[in-house]
This record gives sequence, C-alpha cells and structure tokens, in this order.
Amino acid sequence: MASRRLFLPLAQSSPATRPTVDATRKRLGGRASTEAGAGAIVTLPNGKTGVVLFVRGAELDVWLERDVVRRTRREDTSPADGAVDRELYMVASDARAFADLAEGDRVTFEQDGVLRQGVLVEKCRFGGLVELGSSAILGVGFRRLLAAPR
Repeated sequence: MASRRLFLPLAQSSPATRPTVDATRKRLGGRASTEAGAGAIVTLPNGKTGVVLFVRGAELDVWLERDVVRRTRREDTSPADGAVDRELYMVASDARAFADLAEGDRVTFEQDGVLRQGVLVEKCRFGGLVELGSSAILGVGFRRLLAAPR
C-alpha cells in the first residue's frame, strides 16, 4: 500500500486571522488518542527513517524530516536498524511524552519564549487543544507539549 503525505500545521501568517477551534483541530489531525507504539523509530519501504506519531490498528502516521508526516500501514515498516540521526531520537522522546498525556492533564509549553501552563482539553493526532487560564483555547504541536510539574 502506498503511503500518503501529510503536513504538520504551521503558524498562521497573519496575526489578525484567528482560526476557529474546529480549524485548529483539523490542522492538528483531528481528535484522537494513539494506541501503543508512538515514539518508535521505524524505516519505511523507501528507506527513509522516521518516528511513529500515531497508531490506530494497522495504520501509522510517521514523522519524517522537515515536519512531513506519512500515513502508512504497520506491515510496510520495519524497526530502524543502524545509525539514527540525533533529531529522530529527540522527536521520538517528544512523541512518547505526548502519547502519555491524557485529556484533562495540566501541561506546559513554550510560546514566544515564555513558559506557559494550561489544561489539555483535546488530544489530536499531532498536538492538542490547550485551555489557558484566560479560557482561551490554543492549538499546540506535540513537540511543544509536556506534562506540567506536579
């Protein structure tokens, strides 16, 4: 089965344009929680190595360099062997940390150089919707979300 190319969300180009919660949810891949296996480093049939971000049954979303995500089937991947780029290890760690979060958890993330906290109100494939203390909802990518210190 051929894989499909997906792109992770990028910031809006105009600060005047405020995306809706529905649009932000869609850019983050839709509401979903991964099954076990997120954070694994795998090799695709084309020889590219990436990190599993999301697992649902036999379907995997695999992060590749430059924030490209490919949707593929589990049977079309194999565990990575040999030398793996340091960046992949960092992405794998971020993917595992995000997979461990649950809706309702307090989270920490950096925004414009400032460390902020909020509540993860919805998990999506590639990030989450976070409610800030001001009741504003913000879309945050999986690489920036961490469990808040207790």
